Amino acid sequence: MPSSTLPKSAIPVSAPGPASTAPVVPALDRAAIGQACRVVAVHAPEGAPDWGRWLSEIGFLPGERVTVTARSVWGGDPMVVRVGQSTFALRRAEAACVEIEAL
Repeated sequence: MPSSTLPKSAIPVSAPGPASTAPVVPALDRAAIGQACRVVAVHAPEGAPDWGRWLSEIGFLPGERVTVTARSVWGGDPMVVRVGQSTFALRRAEAACVEIEAL
């Protein structure tokens, strides 16, 4: 009795879908040292809802210029960040809450 299945070469393969058009929004924790950026938004992580408010209070506001000036040699944590006229040491997890765009 002949098999009714198609050979593997005859099975249609779906083409990959279109590439995502959603822009990739980088976060401050991924910025290169010396790269001038602008704050786009600040988000609080699920487990630390106060971080967003705290970052905004110390000057991480949309439109502010921000630059990473140094990183620790131990995995880059903490990192030194200049926003406006102030300089802060942030943990990478805190810096990840700050969306940026390159200038």
